[in-house]
Amino acid sequence: MSAGPIEAVAIGASAGAVEALSAILPRLPADYPLPVLVVVHVPADRRSVLATLFQSKCRIAVREAEDKEPVVPGTVYFAPPDYHLQVEADRTLSLSADDPVLYSRPSIDVLFESAADAYGAALAGVVLTGANQDGARGLAAVAEAGG
Repeated sequence: MSAGPIEAVAIGASAGAVEALSAILPRLPADYPLPVLVVVHVPADRRSVLATLFQSKCRIAVREAEDKEPVVPGTVYFAPPDYHLQVEADRTLSLSADDPVLYSRPSIDVLFESAADAYGAALAGVVLTGANQDGARGLAAVAEAGG
């Protein structure tokens, strides 16, 4: 872990995501100072209801990420189904329809690697649940960046 302050949190989850996120996100206080970037493996052919579900449970803002929007503290951003969520160097979000990574789009690795590039040692990465390796390479990128 870095010795400096954390400026963003990236979370990845797959099977069991709703239960795991329900134990964390609703407990964040209304004045939580960090952005929280979340990738959950959702089938491409399904509409995601995660942002709507967690809006009613959380005290901080919750939304589905949109392309080119700036990352704002105190906000949870969910990756939309069938799009990779990335953080650009200027700390805006971008959505990509690039090929799935480890059969997943959105991919935890893609989010973690791009967020590590943007935030460096000021990023905390958390993998909550899942059955495949998505997130392992991304967590290594976070650690290599000092996060």
